[in-house]
Order: sequence, then C-alpha cells, then structure tokens
Amino acid sequence: MTLALTSYEAVESNLFVKIEVEYYKATPGATPSSVDLLFTDRMVSTSLAGDTYVGLGKLVSITSTNSELRATSNDLTITISGIPNTSIAEIINSRIKGSIVTILRGLYDATTGQFLSSVTGNPVTRFKGFVNNVSLEEDYDVENRISTNTIVLTCSNIVDIFENKIAGRKTNPSSMKKFYSTDISMDKVPNLENTEFDFGAGK
Repeated sequence: MTLALTSYEAVESNLFVKIEVEYYKATPGATPSSVDLLFTDRMVSTSLAGDTYVGLGKLVSITSTNSELRATSNDLTITISGIPNTSIAEIINSRIKGSIVTILRGLYDATTGQFLSSVTGNPVTRFKGFVNNVSLEEDYDVENRISTNTIVLTCSNIVDIFENKIAGRKTNPSSMKKFYSTDISMDKVPNLENTEFDFGAGK
C-alpha cells in the first residue's frame, strides 16, 4: 500500500510490536494464560488500533526488511535490552516460541508528534509471522557486580512457515492409511526398521 505523504515536509516513523503469547506464566506456579505483549520504539506509551503499546524507546531494535513485489521468506530479529532480572523468570516460564508476531508502522507529525490520522492506510502492517527462536543474553560487569539482560526474538514470516511444510507421504503405516485406509503394504515397515540384513553372508 502506498501512503500519500507529499503534503508533509517531514514525518516520524515508529514501529509497534504485538506478540500473542498463548502460554504465559509470570511465576512457575502460576496458571498459564493468554497474554499480548505490546511495545513500541517510541519513548512514550502509545495507543494505536485499539491497543496500548509500552514505550521502550532505544531499548528495542528491529532489523530492517526488504520491500518486494512478490512475497518471499524473510527473517526478522527483535532485540530488547535492559530487561530486569525479575523479568527473566517470566520469559523462561512462558512459551514465547511459536507466538504470532505482528509489527505495525505508524506515522506521526515530526513537529507535533501527533498521529497522522488523515493519511489513508496509517498504520500499515510491516511484518506478520511467528517467533521462531528465543535467546537470552547476559552481560555481567564483574567490577560493579551489575548484569544487563537482553532477549533476542528471531521471527519468521508466514511464507517461510509454508516453505517448511512436509511434502508428500512418509513410508509408514499411518501415513499410508491416511490416504488408503485398507492398504497393508506398509504394515511391516516398523518391524523392518531395526532389522539387520547380512547381505552376501554365507550359509
């Protein structure tokens, strides 16, 4: 989608990240719940499209993506630094991997900081995919006894997920009977799997 910005001399662009965590636990003994993690690279918390995003400013960085005519598989990395030690348990106890990720780009007036509501299509979806990997990094200052925690989320878009699908059938009974319920040609495969054959051995 093309945004009409010819009437503006300068605009401010900000990113808004929404991670839909289906299994979230603040403590090991807590009951799992569904939580939306919302944050933005703006300095202040901002309401957008019905959600309130926590302003993390420079504590969050998101890798750039390519604008292409054809949908291709591209990974994107979200890095959040300055995470307090008390929040590490929430990350470990929750299942963030596999969560749906949506990143919006919102445009604001560079002078007033107001949302450009008159621009059709604002905000625009920049990325839609899933969290493919979660890693924690700790930088410990031995002299001052201070640790800094960073979480890195590697995200894959929907096209990449489709490319990782399993094509064709497997050589086992369940896969065969999924298509041909009465076919018994693969029934002996599990017994043959670990069988050793002495080909060419003498009697």
